[in-house]
Amino acid sequence: MNDSLFDRLRDRAGFILAVAATTAWFVIVGAYVYRIGWAVIMGLPVDDLAAFLTAVAAPPVALWLVMTVVEQRREMFELRRRMGELAAFTRQSVQQAETNVRTTSELQAQMKRMAADGTYRLMLQDLAASTAELAELLGVIKGDAVDLSWARFGSGDITAFAQPFLRFAAEHEDLGVKLGDAAARDPRTRSALASVVRGYDRLAAAYADEKSARDLLEDGPLGQAHRIFKQADAAANRGAANGAANDATNDAANAKLAELSRRLDTHAPGKA
Repeated sequence: MNDSLFDRLRDRAGFILAVAATTAWFVIVGAYVYRIGWAVIMGLPVDDLAAFLTAVAAPPVALWLVMTVVEQRREMFELRRRMGELAAFTRQSVQQAETNVRTTSELQAQMKRMAADGTYRLMLQDLAASTAELAELLGVIKGDAVDLSWARFGSGDITAFAQPFLRFAAEHEDLGVKLGDAAARDPRTRSALASVVRGYDRLAAAYADEKSARDLLEDGPLGQAHRIFKQADAAANRGAANGAANDATNDAANAKLAELSRRLDTHAPGKA
């Protein structure tokens, strides 16, 4: 509070001095008039009286003209200072607003990435579940190997359920056709196979705008397994469309299915 009062007194020092000087001047003039008497003053000729009044008024008028100029300059300086502060505050506000916009955009982008990551994870889990069901139905994965594959998937190996099919495909080039024949005879297997194909297609569509991720997905184990499943799904659809096969054809298909099951069982993970 004392600093504020001191600042105000300092700013008004010129005005205070001018008032004091004016007051002192009129005190001096009053004493002079009192000494010579009003009668003498009033008895002066008009020209002399005008000159006397002019001499009395000129110093205060000049002083206050100077004070007016000084005060105007001070106010202009103060106005420029305040305008400078306002401009600085405006620039700071704009910079703060830009920072807030960038922060908000980054936060929204981060939230979007987090949401996308969650969506991709759900798609991968759905694809893994469908592939695991198909593997169990076909005997590709049996017993404790299922839990082991889920443990691998949970640790980050998203190809845990695709790898067994790729191992079988390395030994049987026509695995896709044989899987399609098996799926055509079992609605549950055909449904699981179709779920695997749809799950991969949804995942690939989600990564459509991310070239590196899409290329890695298509060229990696998931993409290789998908091509086998796609071939099997097409074969299963053809087999289902031609469901009115004769007994000989059915016997041959049964023989193929039995042979496939035997081979899958022989080469299943965990088998000696």
